[in-house]
Amino acid sequence: MEVQTSWLDGDDDRSQAAGVAARALRDNPTSIAVSDDPLARIELFHGVFLGMLKDAVGVAARRGGCVLGVAAATAPGSSCVGQWLPHASRILSDPKPEASDLDRLLRVGSVSAANDLEEDHWHVGPVAVEPGFQGMGIGHVVMRILCDHIDECGDLAWLETDKIENVRFYTSLGFELVSEVPVLSTSCWFMRREPR
Repeated sequence: MEVQTSWLDGDDDRSQAAGVAARALRDNPTSIAVSDDPLARIELFHGVFLGMLKDAVGVAARRGGCVLGVAAATAPGSSCVGQWLPHASRILSDPKPEASDLDRLLRVGSVSAANDLEEDHWHVGPVAVEPGFQGMGIGHVVMRILCDHIDECGDLAWLETDKIENVRFYTSLGFELVSEVPVLSTSCWFMRREPR
C-alpha cells in the first residue's frame, strides 16, 4: 500500500495520531492489564498519547487526509513520564474512568520512569499503525524516517514495548534489547539504539 509521509504538524495531526495509537495499542498486554474495558482503554490512552505527542517530533503515514501510522519521539532532556504525567492529572480529575484503571496506568508510567536512561536520549513512542493496516510495512516506513532523524542529531534512542514480536521489529531497525521488566501482569522490554 502506498502512503505519503510527513512530519506531524498541528493539533489535528496530533489528535489523529493519538487516535491511531489508542486504537492500535488498545489490546496490547499492558493496556489490557490497565483496564478490562476496551472503550475505557481507548479513552485513557488517547489522552496519554495526545499528551505525549504535544512536545514530540513525529512522522505520520497518511492516505489522503487520514493518518494511518505514526512514529514519534521526545527529544533529549524529556523524561518518559514527563511526556504524559501532566496530562494524567486531567485524567485523574475526570470522574468517568475507574480509579483502579488510573492506579494501574500510573504504575505503568512509574515502571517506565524507573527504567529510563540517565544519559541523553530520544524517547521513542508512541509507534502505531491503524488496525486493519498493520503488517503492510507502514510501521517500518515511519520508524525508518524517525530513526534517520535521530541519527542526524547524533543521539541515542530508547523505547519500551510490551509485545515480544515488537522486540523483533525494533531489532530489525537497529535497537538492542537491554532488559525485560515485569509490569502489572505482563512484561515490558526496554531497548536502545546507538546513533548511526
